[in-house]
Amino acid sequence: MNDITFIFTYYGQLEKLIHQCNFFDHLPGSYKDHFELMFINDGFEDDGLFQDTLNTYKDRLNITAYRVNEDLGFNSHGCRNLGMLKSKTHWNMMLDMDVYMGKYLVEEMLTRELDESIFYVFKVEFNYKDNPKDYTHIDPKEILKWVAHPNVWLMTKPCFWSSGGYDTEFTGLRHGDGEFFLAIDKEKYDHLVFHPDHGEDYPTINVQNPNRAKSYINSSTERAGYLKRTVDFVTERNDNKERKLKKRIICFPWEQLI
Repeated sequence: MNDITFIFTYYGQLEKLIHQCNFFDHLPGSYKDHFELMFINDGFEDDGLFQDTLNTYKDRLNITAYRVNEDLGFNSHGCRNLGMLKSKTHWNMMLDMDVYMGKYLVEEMLTRELDESIFYVFKVEFNYKDNPKDYTHIDPKEILKWVAHPNVWLMTKPCFWSSGGYDTEFTGLRHGDGEFFLAIDKEKYDHLVFHPDHGEDYPTINVQNPNRAKSYINSSTERAGYLKRTVDFVTERNDNKERKLKKRIICFPWEQLI
């Protein structure tokens, strides 16, 4: 059986945090020794509610939790770097809080023989029904119901670090996932859609009302201020093959909560 760490970035989505914990808590007990849940609070201040919620599950689930102590705007990329540095498993899956999985999918990831030369992507059904106002500019006929999610990955640690990790130049912006994808060493690793035994047309994950209530850093001056302490690898982008893993890949203060 595979050991997998599921790495989630959290920013105030308490209802979704509870859903994820309840989902994993109801998996068969024989699976629970083979996965770890890692939740990283991306600088959201909630008077301890994030940690208190996870504390109610930690006796039944293998949970670790971290908190970024500076709200940098959209810092999902840095959180994922932190998660991969702290993960103890060879296989790791990175997810957003609004990505809901089915029991059969987790079972297959844990029990199927995985190919270390592959990083797996996942077909997804987006559920916009309760949040239409954000998508009124999109013709419903043009929404692709079954597509690969742009930043849900299952991969080994060596595969992740072959990219040099997420480029922190994208702190405060959404656009780092494509750069990360392109930077993975394609001579060693290829990507493949993870197809469950239910058939190729069966969705593997469902995204509930995709909407991140996270502030963005719009000012270049603000971004320069956040990034000045890491100018060494801001100027050495992921397309620099000599960069790879740098000691200062984490450029923000953080603490372990659980």
